[in-house]
Amino acid sequence: MYQRKSRLQNLIVLMLDCVCITISLITANYIRNGSFFYSDDARMDFGLLLGACLTVYLAFNLFRNLNNKFFLRGPLHELACIVRNNVLLFCGAAVILYFLGLLDAYSRLVFLYFILLDCVCMFVTHQIWKRILPALYRYFGETRKLLLVADLCNAAALVQDMEGIKDYSYELTGIVLLDQESTGGEVEGIKVVSDRAGLVEYCRNASLDEVIVVAGAAASKEGTGMGAAVTVLDVMEELAQMGITIHYHIPVPELNGARQKVLSQFGRFYTVTYANRVVPVGQTLLKRMIDVAGALTGCVALAVLTVIAGPLIKLESPGPVFFAQRRVGRNGRIFKMYKFRSMYADAEDRKKELMGKNEMNGLMFKMENDPRITRIGRFMRKTSLDEFPQFINILKGDMSLVGTRPPTLDEFAQYSPYHKKRLSFRPGLTGMWQVSGRSDITDFEEIVRLDVEYIDNWSIGLDIKILLKTVLQVFCGSGAR
Repeated sequence: MYQRKSRLQNLIVLMLDCVCITISLITANYIRNGSFFYSDDARMDFGLLLGACLTVYLAFNLFRNLNNKFFLRGPLHELACIVRNNVLLFCGAAVILYFLGLLDAYSRLVFLYFILLDCVCMFVTHQIWKRILPALYRYFGETRKLLLVADLCNAAALVQDMEGIKDYSYELTGIVLLDQESTGGEVEGIKVVSDRAGLVEYCRNASLDEVIVVAGAAASKEGTGMGAAVTVLDVMEELAQMGITIHYHIPVPELNGARQKVLSQFGRFYTVTYANRVVPVGQTLLKRMIDVAGALTGCVALAVLTVIAGPLIKLESPGPVFFAQRRVGRNGRIFKMYKFRSMYADAEDRKKELMGKNEMNGLMFKMENDPRITRIGRFMRKTSLDEFPQFINILKGDMSLVGTRPPTLDEFAQYSPYHKKRLSFRPGLTGMWQVSGRSDITDFEEIVRLDVEYIDNWSIGLDIKILLKTVLQVFCGSGAR
């Protein structure tokens, strides 16, 4: 799934600026008059002044983005832009107040104090926000892992442009040189992680969300390694099967009479984007808000359940109350998934002995009467109570309420490119195949088909439908595994 980039960052900066304007104007009024509002008329005058300032500032941003290239501006450039914006704000507000016949109602010192305070407040706020945003992306795990693929003549320029745009939503994982048959080395400080022959295999095993492909005509057509005619299009087709978003560079002529272009842009490179699903940022934010609300509610229930189930688990079988297992999440990210321990402590060691009794056709393991499961564990699995610790994973952002079930590392190692597509979505506590007769499905390929169907048709309404079906199934005694 590809989350189309929006102007959310600029919107947040605009909201912060409006807060700065309000605080600065209140403070300026207090410094001049010695009180906030000494009468109802003063309160009304202040409200009109604040309304004029905010209207002018929002209007300027509507017709021209005053914070364009916000993250590229250095401190001195930032200060110059803030002073310019405040001068425009003062002039615009003064014009409005003049035509309303209210300009003489305000002290000139209030305007002077306001401009000085607002310049300082905006400058400090902008510098703090520039340092907080990268940390927020890292904390919430929302950075998109990006692989650069280019020929030698474009590689250095691509790296320079990607580092120059300072897009904190991306994390560069490496670069692949299409016309070089060896790995190792660096391009402008970015490690060369593969050549063209090993690109597909690298992407299958790597934690990766998106790929940018920039190649000249020769590099796009010629094959490498063992004389095989492997074209860039062949490689892109296999990456698309994995659910990886692909940005493919296309030459775009510059026209003096029409200087604006509607395309994805990475520095000087214009690309067309291929993705299995493109969704607005608002829908992904709403999904995350639902996840957080559900996780907070689930964690409250988890605290109560731990007090009751914890002693019972330890009484029957020595060992920890919780079981943590490394799983593969969205686009290959590794995380620890938590559950109440429902098996004996040596369950993982005994799994190899039981592989011959696996009831699943494919890469997953399932056994109806698994001897590793404790008595309390069997009850917890039947009622899905062992899944409650995963609300912690949801709160951390490793998982979602609804998604695809995360495979173990052993299962993931055997995935084909098509299988990896089911990981292009954040893994979930429940999902399409769990509510489609999980107990009756023994074919791994059928599970993959249902997961891919969910990804291709995802919507908030579908998530709600799956959640309701899951609740009904839990009360009927069959939960998600």
